[in-house]
Amino acid sequence: MIRNTLLVAFLVLVLSASGISQSYIGFKGGVNRSRSAFAFNIETELITARRDFDGFYFSFPLEVHLNDFINFLPELVLTSEGAVLSVQTKEEERTYNNTILYAELPLLGKLKLLKNKDYELGLIAGIVPAYALDVQSYFFTLSDLNKSTDIPIDFEDAGLSRFDLSLSIGVNTEKEIAKDWKVVLDLRYNMGILDLEKHTTLTNTTESVSLTLGIMVPLKKKNRTH
Repeated sequence: MIRNTLLVAFLVLVLSASGISQSYIGFKGGVNRSRSAFAFNIETELITARRDFDGFYFSFPLEVHLNDFINFLPELVLTSEGAVLSVQTKEEERTYNNTILYAELPLLGKLKLLKNKDYELGLIAGIVPAYALDVQSYFFTLSDLNKSTDIPIDFEDAGLSRFDLSLSIGVNTEKEIAKDWKVVLDLRYNMGILDLEKHTTLTNTTESVSLTLGIMVPLKKKNRTH
């Protein structure tokens, strides 16, 4: 239900923006590096090291011109976040990849810091509601790096919350490449503020850094002839 709500909310934003002359829609792709505090299938005392997880980031962004200084930047995002955990078990050392696949609806504002005819630089910030679509976990051992073992994970059994909320801040650059078409480059840092694991007294959140490149095309009203 929540993921459908995110989609409907984004479609409403698109339809609303289509009536504004200076609005854009596009596609972005990139990488997402995250470090999560959760360890939903591992005893915390067994963890010997925690490393960054490299995931993907794909989105359909919308840009709405509000005034000469501020734009509104909602997105519909599919991204993966998690952690790489080294664990010393009784049998042997293992490395776990714990991953959650999220649908997100970042609601961001952009403060324009620099603008000329075909280039723009801005500071972006806002909130990122997220809903977990899937959870995956697998491990491999030092004795056999080519073989991985999948671990079935259930959200309820693992005590994982599907809903997350992050604060986001970053920079956005745009360059016009054709008439009203532009390339955008974003660098953002997201800090999770909700506890993702409900079965432990520890605070388990995720922080991530995303780098994305995309292209934006104008949304314009159709001129009507009378």
